[in-house]
Amino acid sequence: MGILTNRSLAFMIVCMICLHMTTPSMAETGREQAEASQQKTQPQKSSEMPTKSNTSVDASTEHAAVQKIKLKPVTVSATRVEKPITAIPNTVTILEREAITQQTTIRDDVQSILENTVPGFGPSLRRLNGQAESFRGRNPLYLIDGVPQFNALRNASRDGKTIDPFFLERIEVIHGSNSIQGVGATGGVVSMVTRSPRTDGTWTNLLRAGVTSHDSFNQDGFTYKVAGLTGKKFERFFDVIGGATFHHRGLFFDGNGDRVGLYQSQGDTMDSKSWDVFFKAGFEPDDHQRLQVMVNHFNLESDGDFGPVIGDRSTGRLTTTEKGGLFTRELDPPENDVTTLSVDYTHRALFNGKLTSQFFYQDFAAVFAGGFNTFYTLTPGGAAEFDQSTLKSKKYGAKFIYSWNGLEDWDMTPSLGFDFTRDNTSQVLVQTGRGFMPETIFDSYAPFAQFDYTILDRIHLTAGIRYIFAELTVDDFTTLPVTNNTFVSGGNPTFEEVLPNGGITFDVTPWMSVYGSYAEGFTMPDVGRVLRGIDTPGQDVDSFLNLDPVVTENIEFGVNLNFSRGQLHVAYYRSDSGLAARLQANPDDSFTVEREKTRIYGLDVTGSVDVTDEIVVGLNYSWIQGEIDSDDNGSFDTELDGINISPNRLNLFSTISLDNGTSGRVQLSHLFKRSFGGPANNSNANFNGITLVDLLIAQQTDYGQFSLGIENLLDNQYVTYFSQVNPSQNNQSFFAGSGRSLSVFWQHEF
Repeated sequence: MGILTNRSLAFMIVCMICLHMTTPSMAETGREQAEASQQKTQPQKSSEMPTKSNTSVDASTEHAAVQKIKLKPVTVSATRVEKPITAIPNTVTILEREAITQQTTIRDDVQSILENTVPGFGPSLRRLNGQAESFRGRNPLYLIDGVPQFNALRNASRDGKTIDPFFLERIEVIHGSNSIQGVGATGGVVSMVTRSPRTDGTWTNLLRAGVTSHDSFNQDGFTYKVAGLTGKKFERFFDVIGGATFHHRGLFFDGNGDRVGLYQSQGDTMDSKSWDVFFKAGFEPDDHQRLQVMVNHFNLESDGDFGPVIGDRSTGRLTTTEKGGLFTRELDPPENDVTTLSVDYTHRALFNGKLTSQFFYQDFAAVFAGGFNTFYTLTPGGAAEFDQSTLKSKKYGAKFIYSWNGLEDWDMTPSLGFDFTRDNTSQVLVQTGRGFMPETIFDSYAPFAQFDYTILDRIHLTAGIRYIFAELTVDDFTTLPVTNNTFVSGGNPTFEEVLPNGGITFDVTPWMSVYGSYAEGFTMPDVGRVLRGIDTPGQDVDSFLNLDPVVTENIEFGVNLNFSRGQLHVAYYRSDSGLAARLQANPDDSFTVEREKTRIYGLDVTGSVDVTDEIVVGLNYSWIQGEIDSDDNGSFDTELDGINISPNRLNLFSTISLDNGTSGRVQLSHLFKRSFGGPANNSNANFNGITLVDLLIAQQTDYGQFSLGIENLLDNQYVTYFSQVNPSQNNQSFFAGSGRSLSVFWQHEF
């Protein structure tokens, strides 16, 4: 498992002692909290008070009434078969709608929400792409209502920015490598569940508007957002919900009041506009069947009014931003344009079982800023002509699973399923139209079986197996001048993998449970980067070893303690891969893929305590280590660098919720300093640590909820994690983080 530093170990022990000595409990600030003592890893709660339209309980008696409510056990749908959270042999984090809304008042993107609430999730880059935003050192698989957002053939790290968080009802996070949702979840699953209308037949109407600014109130730094949602369930047969958002983002400013630098090569969320249109409708002809259609279109595009001013690491001068920038020729603005569509059919009483099926489609297009040495072609006169690239991916597929309700006297739930996915991806240069990544088709066929078995209501067993047959189809192609205009013969390589999983949870006492699990995950090694990087003649796709898939083996052991006034969860995990895909940074800020044996292991701790009926305090802590076999001799000799693994992190928080509608949250995030040793790492690419504090204050009124969010309350000046640990140590990615920013939001549900 490795050795904790003395400081980290001592601090963790002190936290555990404090949790043990304090009268424990999980604060209940809404209807979701009534079942807190049954949850293995608690749903993240906010301190927001419910609006009057969300509850039939009078405000003056609401607190007393909530204590009497008995809810069903919390269930998780990201496992493909709904099951109680207590029966899942993994760390699971659930973010309810109130917690999502609370976090977006401070920073309005999914990755920032996750880094503040989910142990093991890497620091958010807060750019258009998510490089270095790993989950337990590997790739998280994002889903929208079960539709995969991951681009298996060319991971552009933009799959976390395909929907506005305003439309999310719930986020379910399953930690650790697995294949329950198919390709891509080598670090875990982030399942985003979209909003639905109320079930009581009344209209769901929601409006939200806000403005954000650095505390200098510079006119270039103002950000505005408006959002609306409406829906209704008509009788029992039909329901519909839909809405739209518009988000105009200004520049970020650091703790010194200077403009933060734009990310030239990958694209940025600063100086941009985004809009999102969401629609979902359901039809239920009887109590057992449901047909549902969901469509979401998300677009984020840079305004192009600003460009970077490259800094200098040797003198400490940070990259900043100015009007016009450095580009000497016209380039298209960076953009994400994503349409996600799903059609779901569920029958809950089909031959003593439940059938769940889905057909999905996604059209993904990403334009990169470019303008550096990788993207160039030669003019007829032989001169270099700089360019930029766009990634286009269209995928569709089908997912089926049938679960029996139980086998006679056996408390067993067997499930059988089948998944199919086709992904067609290419990457071309925008200005010249020349191919950068050849058009590649990926077909995946995956039958699977899963069994859940309960013994004496205390021991929960789960076991399953998935068989994956995958095929790549690539035509002949020629690489760009930067890789010597190399001709590569196409081909149709195929891959077969058998991926088992198994686990056990044991309720030792009413307040203590333990679990252990083993699971294998499967993904492709960023085929686009691999193919476009070939610079040796005579290669062909059929025999190119670097296209072999990445298979991860994940083990996890954990213990859960639930008391009358608190809870604590501790988990140890290890993830091994015999042929992983590691990103290697190049001097021009592009990346290539290295295939190596990799091991990642770590410890996650989460806990919370009721100090009073109104105040709750809590923490999550993540300690993680990673190693590679850089010389292929069978032994681990080099630490993973910082762009492939997250830092050790401690998050502390305290919330308050009063009967008069006042609520608040203060949260501290500390990233521990770290050096990365080994011959393959840049000795300058170390991390000095960062500590940030955020504050939220909200007041519920008859006219809606008014909230104030303050990011980086102490106005710390710092260089971002990605900028510090980037092995290339180039000047263009020498970025400061955001200084103190203020957000004011109004939200009204009626």
